[in-house]
Amino acid sequence: MENTVAISWLAVIVAAIIKFAIGAVWYQLLFGKRYRELMKVPEGTMADGFAQALVVGFIGDLIMAYILARFVAHYGATTLAEGALIGCMAWLGFVATLMAGSVFYEKKSIELVTIKPAISWSASL
Repeated sequence: MENTVAISWLAVIVAAIIKFAIGAVWYQLLFGKRYRELMKVPEGTMADGFAQALVVGFIGDLIMAYILARFVAHYGATTLAEGALIGCMAWLGFVATLMAGSVFYEKKSIELVTIKPAISWSASL
């Protein structure tokens, strides 16, 4: 039996836009060059399919914001601290475990493990 919870679509959209913007700053301005080096993506090769990747990424951000809003509503979080705790737990339980596993299976640098999860963790807040 599913409980009906009220979700603010405006909050979901704003959260997705903020996460998208944080990702742009993180992967372009702060760690873009190093991230491309670690992923072995040559400079200038990202233009091919970049628009499609941005659209798919933003749709993923919308889904993530919606699901996190449902978690927050389901558990009745009413303070910033309670919402942040739910976001951190969701990140730790789902995002960090998948990212770390995939990075280690692909034999990527430990530096990549620190760049990738940091952006997803900050978005969970």
